Amino acid sequence: MVFKTTSTMQLKNLFKSNLFLMFLSGLLLALPWYEGLPSYTIFFAFVPLFVSYYRLVEQKAGFWKIFRYVYLSFFTWNILATWWIYNATAIGAVLAVFITAMLMTTVFSIYHFIHINTSKTIGAFAFITLWIAWEQFFHNSEITWPWLTLGNSLGNHPMVIQWYEYTGVLGGSLWILVVNFFILSQITAYRDRIYGRIAWFFSDVLLFFTIPFALSLYIYFNHEEKGEKVNVLIVQPNIDPYNEKFSGLTNEQQMDIMLNLAEENIDSTIRYVVCPETAIDDRIWEHQLADNESVKRLKAFVDRHPRVMWITGLVSLKLYEPNEPLSHTARKLPYDERYYYDRYNSAIQVDTLFNLPIYHKSKLVVGVEMMPYPQYLKFLEKLSIDLGGITGSLGTQPYRGVFRSTDGKCGVGPIICYESVFGEYVAGYVQNGANLLFVITNDGWWGDTPGYRQHLSFSRIRAIEMRRSIARSANTGISAIINQRGEVVDSLGWWKRGVIKGSVYANNDSTYYSRHGDYIGNISAFMALLSFAYGISRFLMRRKEQEL
Repeated sequence: MVFKTTSTMQLKNLFKSNLFLMFLSGLLLALPWYEGLPSYTIFFAFVPLFVSYYRLVEQKAGFWKIFRYVYLSFFTWNILATWWIYNATAIGAVLAVFITAMLMTTVFSIYHFIHINTSKTIGAFAFITLWIAWEQFFHNSEITWPWLTLGNSLGNHPMVIQWYEYTGVLGGSLWILVVNFFILSQITAYRDRIYGRIAWFFSDVLLFFTIPFALSLYIYFNHEEKGEKVNVLIVQPNIDPYNEKFSGLTNEQQMDIMLNLAEENIDSTIRYVVCPETAIDDRIWEHQLADNESVKRLKAFVDRHPRVMWITGLVSLKLYEPNEPLSHTARKLPYDERYYYDRYNSAIQVDTLFNLPIYHKSKLVVGVEMMPYPQYLKFLEKLSIDLGGITGSLGTQPYRGVFRSTDGKCGVGPIICYESVFGEYVAGYVQNGANLLFVITNDGWWGDTPGYRQHLSFSRIRAIEMRRSIARSANTGISAIINQRGEVVDSLGWWKRGVIKGSVYANNDSTYYSRHGDYIGNISAFMALLSFAYGISRFLMRRKEQEL
């Protein structure tokens, strides 16, 4: 009995610790980014943080003390959810964790300013709109890392997010934040012994949580695949990106692996063969595409199988003529400094028409594929090289290219790796006529970690948002066919060489989200500005009253 009482007291003391509560919030926020661990923690993950924060405010803690505690919470979330970046780049991992946690804490600091100058209710509204506005910014700035967008945490649970076709992933973030604050209100009411409010808020929590859930289930069980059935062959060559891809195997040997896998499994019903990002690493000059040996081998394959279109990733180069306008990412040709060129991470379609349409990846990984704002920060590229980072930013293109089938019935959006994280960006393919989405990627850089599983879950979200079937070819896994409900119909796991044969459906209908994009983010940004302006006005009024 004494032991039980002592244990209870220790537990109570633990929950009185601000340090523990901040760490607990970070842990609860990180759990949904691990497949198989409970994702529902995201609906109350902010509660310990805010309980601790309110306590610190009541104790009249200084700004920097609050900042340090809150930073601990967001740092814990970031490091537990994205530590695996370290496998690809140690510097990138450190910067991603520390900077993202700092930006999250900065958002919280703006909320703190509004809260202490207004009220809890206005502060809660301000935090929700500020957070979503920040997620919107992180999707669209050149310094992008929207991996931990709250709505992404539900990617492995398509049954509960079918309404993303109307709101996009930011609708999920809104849902999560509102439920967190309703639960927080209940806890506050219980602490303050306001029992009437407890029942009221409890009903609100149930209402706001269950209505989106029920709506999603209704959509899920009533949705039918739309569009013409198209058979695809997805190739997973499983070439080690560290020891084989760019050094151990020749381009010819790598092409042998992919062509042999395709030839062994092709049949007369297949319309598309899909290969991963940078599958062709010949560094091909775009004005000489048709003369490249790897491209010629693909052309020979589609000539043998004339119904087939082969879509693959490649590394391509564009040479600028002496008087041609240069992009911000153009660099001098090493052996002839009179000329400039751009390097691209690209996708290409090879078919019997041999027009060779090409698309350039345009959402690039900061510090690995690009230096942000190159028109202003180009001088920092040398520093990045010295630190083991990029060796010059890759080029991009301003529009989302779509590959048309030879019969004109299908339009494929060739999404390259990191681009699949951005909902509004992917909507650009749909707006340009894509009725199918192919994701080509190389996730092997991260090793056997949660990273590649998280990346796959984002493709499931894109399928729901756009109501487009997705064929996903990942060099080392996980390759998959994802239906329009976001379900993985078939997959090939990590570090396996092989193919997936299956069907996707070319849907021509557009969703509300694919037409209107991240309108929730835009509205939130406007409302956040209003909240901040109101906070400033209240602050100035209080100062004026104190002076009087």
